[in-house]
Amino acid sequence: MQRLEAQLGEPLFEREHHQVSLTPAGDAFRRHATAVLEEWAGFEEARSLSEGALSGTVHVYCTVTAAQSVVPDLFGRVRRAHPGIRIELATGYAADAMDQLRGGTIDVSVAALPDRLPAGIVSRVLTTTPVVFVGPKTEGPVHDATSRRSVDWPTVPLVLPAHGLARDYVDQWLDRRSITPAIYAEIQGHEAILSLVALGCGVGVVPRLVLEKSALRDRIVEIPVRPALRRFRIALCVRDRALSNPLIAAVWEA
Repeated sequence: MQRLEAQLGEPLFEREHHQVSLTPAGDAFRRHATAVLEEWAGFEEARSLSEGALSGTVHVYCTVTAAQSVVPDLFGRVRRAHPGIRIELATGYAADAMDQLRGGTIDVSVAALPDRLPAGIVSRVLTTTPVVFVGPKTEGPVHDATSRRSVDWPTVPLVLPAHGLARDYVDQWLDRRSITPAIYAEIQGHEAILSLVALGCGVGVVPRLVLEKSALRDRIVEIPVRPALRRFRIALCVRDRALSNPLIAAVWEA
């Protein structure tokens, strides 16, 4: 990177003690590099298409739950139709999916759809899942509080996502009821929320699909509420300009 900066005559990164970020020149160079790589990938895929078969790599980002539930069916169809396509799969936090896609580091994300998609992103809904409150099955203060007919929400400790759609949905649900929550923890990752719930630390909020796929599902119980929290729409998301790439188009059509 330092040799590249010396060649360009400008710093590409702001280097601080604990973090590194792009300068305006670095961001411009990132966009240029991404465009060049996309054009090269398009050239390679067009060449493979002219030879009668698609081949190349599709970089996919999703959560661990999506990797275990949605991805095998979707990309199984892709692989059966186009055996030459290689799938590079990265997993991470749901809240980071759109940023990964917009940044150009991945080609495809399988993610929960926000109310408004970022500019330049298109989607196809694959499935839906409710967002639900969950509590521990084991006896203890949290279990006892949630086993009553009416939960005293202002006093029950909550384990909430630090940010993202699920956090938005539960915040809206609490705001409409003028509830100031007693927050036990705000953490990244729905799987981590289930771990703390199973330990009896509090009531969590997760997509039901995460609960159903979790190894902890036998230690956790769903807490019904009226009205229910909003549902997640799980969708295939790509950059609209990437649909001209035959590989991405093949995934899109699957």
